[in-house]
Amino acid sequence: MDPTNPNVRIALFVVGGLIVGMVLTLILLLFTAGVGQNAAVTDTTGLTTATITPTTTTTTPPTTTAAPTTTATTSPTTTGAPVESSTLDTSTKAAESTGQPGSALTDVRTGDHDTFSRIVFDFEGNGTPAYEVGYQSGPSFVGSGGGDPVAPDGSAFLVIRIIPGLTYDVDDYTPTYLGPVSFDPGLGSIAEIAFVGDFEADMIWVVGLTGERGFEVTTRTDPQRLVVDIAS
Repeated sequence: MDPTNPNVRIALFVVGGLIVGMVLTLILLLFTAGVGQNAAVTDTTGLTTATITPTTTTTTPPTTTAAPTTTATTSPTTTGAPVESSTLDTSTKAAESTGQPGSALTDVRTGDHDTFSRIVFDFEGNGTPAYEVGYQSGPSFVGSGGGDPVAPDGSAFLVIRIIPGLTYDVDDYTPTYLGPVSFDPGLGSIAEIAFVGDFEADMIWVVGLTGERGFEVTTRTDPQRLVVDIAS
């Protein structure tokens, strides 16, 4: 092959151009592949893949503790040492006041016991009032200041007289006793308890009974109170 031959020179020039073109094409392909790979990596690292962890809800039934069964019973509203009904008699009982007796009645409570029924008169003050408790004939009673007669149910009547005794505060006349003035406690031989009056601090209550029963009277403190126990 004579390089000085014009035809040969043209052939060499064409072949050389083809080679250069192939090389350039190969370089371009390699370059494009590298750029694409790098772009893919960049896109991949630039994204945050959200990982969703399924939430498992566990429903735990509430722990139920069975409460002990409570039988509704009527508890006596009064407490005290047991009283033997055989020791109670029907004679009148009386005592003088002690300390600085409070004249204001605050409550009348009753309680049912095995052998007797209890009536409690609560008072304000630092002492106990004088009292006289005994059977009187009925059927109606009037307070020391007069007024309408009170006739409680029953065939025997135990009269409870308390001095001093009021149903209001003597300083400002504010009522201190807001309970009923006549009621049936549903206890033993007691048919009805009725308020008669408190004229000039002479307080009278009457207990109507189905018949005369032995009774006992005591005074207690904290709070100041008069306690009447009547045999069942």
